Amino acid sequence: MSTSGAFHSLTGIVKSIARYKKGMLGLSLLLAFVMVGVFADFIAPHKPDEINLAGGYAVPSWFKVIPQYRDLPENIKLRIVGSEWKAEGDCSRLTVLHGWILCEFVPEGGSQSSALSLVYPLEYPYSPPKNFYGEIAYNVTVTGELGSTVRVRLYIDAPNGKSYQIYDSGAISRNLTRVEPPVRFDSRDVPLKLALGFSPHDDLGEKIFAEKGLYKLRIAVYARVVEGSSVKIALGPVYFNIPGLAYGVLGTDNLGGDLFSHLIHGTRVSLIVGILASVVSVLLGLVVGVVAGYKGGVVDQVLMFFTDTLMFLPLIPLLIAVSVFIGKSLYLTIFLIALFSWMGFARNCRAYVMSLRERPFVEAARALGASDVYILFRHILPQLTPVVYITLVLNVPGAILLESSLSFLNLGDPRVPSWGRMLYNARYSGAFSRLLWWWIVPPGVMITLLAMSFVLIGQTLDEVFNPKLRARRLV
Repeated sequence: MSTSGAFHSLTGIVKSIARYKKGMLGLSLLLAFVMVGVFADFIAPHKPDEINLAGGYAVPSWFKVIPQYRDLPENIKLRIVGSEWKAEGDCSRLTVLHGWILCEFVPEGGSQSSALSLVYPLEYPYSPPKNFYGEIAYNVTVTGELGSTVRVRLYIDAPNGKSYQIYDSGAISRNLTRVEPPVRFDSRDVPLKLALGFSPHDDLGEKIFAEKGLYKLRIAVYARVVEGSSVKIALGPVYFNIPGLAYGVLGTDNLGGDLFSHLIHGTRVSLIVGILASVVSVLLGLVVGVVAGYKGGVVDQVLMFFTDTLMFLPLIPLLIAVSVFIGKSLYLTIFLIALFSWMGFARNCRAYVMSLRERPFVEAARALGASDVYILFRHILPQLTPVVYITLVLNVPGAILLESSLSFLNLGDPRVPSWGRMLYNARYSGAFSRLLWWWIVPPGVMITLLAMSFVLIGQTLDEVFNPKLRARRLV
């Protein structure tokens, strides 16, 4: 069949399917999934492997319409540059350049102690968060006589008057660069919790941001400069982040990754697995079934023995052995699914071909001197076209469910964002015990809808190609 003829045949089949309500529903669902899979990079707000986008186990942001979730913290991400700080102190020379604060301490007659305070107001209107983290960059230059020191500290001043020291550089008596990489502070660090007098098991964010109100981020620079020397310090932009506990359409996983992005990218994986595995399995079954049914004899016995052997091999133990000794790969998974999915179709094709080869039109073609290849492609295969189409469509849901099951059992490719992997992560991270249904239900619904779309199309094709079945159902 030419390319043009195949295209017109496919177009005619699609038009026939569209005349049925359930066929139209199946096509609409499939088209929606295909569009999501093709444009997943544009629909999903993040890549599926991005983490720390918000707090772990964050609920969907639309939960905030419910009164009990109304005060949940949202993401606060600050980049505080030089002009945004309020400076106080006795710095000899203070300038702001390209977002940096440049301060020079020069003694005026003898040794001198000086201090610079930078304050940034932070309004916090939410319930307590779990944690916070950030970065601070600075550069210290000490010149002249020995004995000069400088110290950099970062504080969080709470509305109740308490002050929490988040970072302390210690006494710096030599040139030091903390620009690349900058100093990073994290409320989950156990030494920081202990230094502030809290338990290692406490959530520092809940302790410090315990109430709503006006907080202050404060950088304190203390300098002791001896006569004949000077100290210069350059303070770069400060990054301060409070991960939200309400985020996105479906919230976040335990690592702060966006569940909605994972769900969207999983559509592409399921379509690739389902369609490729179905095509390969149908082609394998078609070749084996047609050759065995047409040739018969020893060829038939050998091929059917091979088919029956594969049919009774235990699939799950074999996949476990393959994943251990060969590794986990998406295309290896597709190959294995296809390898163990073609046997039933091969037997059906064999039986159908065995009946076709005895038909008068085949005998007539053979009597006229037609070759076996001509008879197969001209007379046998066109008769199998309806069966091939129906099997091709109905095999896709099985492949999708099998891939999801393998990923759920951690036998799939861990680098691929599939719906089964999403459910595995939910089980591994305790989402089932926490009853986080917004993490568990969406991938299950997506698997069901995608499988249902192919089932509806397959049932419609069955009616299109089987007039007796269509007439019986109409009655």
